[in-house]
Amino acid sequence: MDNKNSKMKDLVNIGVFSAIFMVISFIVMMPSAISPYLWMGFPGIAGIFCGTIYMLLASKVQSRGMALSIGLITGFIYFAMGECTWTILLTFAIAGIVAEIVRSSFGYNSMTGNIVSCGVIMTGFVGSPLPMWLFHDSYVDSIIKMGMDPNYVHTMSSMVSVWSLIGMVVIAFIGGFIGANFGKALLKKHFIKAGIV
Repeated sequence: MDNKNSKMKDLVNIGVFSAIFMVISFIVMMPSAISPYLWMGFPGIAGIFCGTIYMLLASKVQSRGMALSIGLITGFIYFAMGECTWTILLTFAIAGIVAEIVRSSFGYNSMTGNIVSCGVIMTGFVGSPLPMWLFHDSYVDSIIKMGMDPNYVHTMSSMVSVWSLIGMVVIAFIGGFIGANFGKALLKKHFIKAGIV
């Protein structure tokens, strides 16, 4: 019975914190409409602001499946809302699996493991702008037809390269790493109580 209650509590925590994670990331995403440069930096900025939520959830759910769950839930909601293409589901699935491997390798109560996995999970946000790299021409045509400012789109298009994609993934990881450490400092007493060291 205790095990069943524990699993139910984990599921509730994952659901609640995934919703908070999603809302915060969406709020962070909104200003990206102002500038293509903000749009490119969105994964890293989201990582900074969402890192604390991820770390708090990691302290509450010290078992397998947490990272993958928050990734899949976030990716699915973005896709279902029509804000992103299927690529965000793919990137969050990959990021979630890698984050699970990291947490398992370090131990679920490892602060280092949770911080690194936070950086990894934030790379899932790269799936939002990824279509600009994967199917550039058709994606550009579609978003212009949807009403996006052509000048904005052309500026985005001019930034597309292999190096900018690599840079965006790295920035997303760094953003998550910063956000996780901010969460660590903010919630230090909570982590000690949860036995995360």
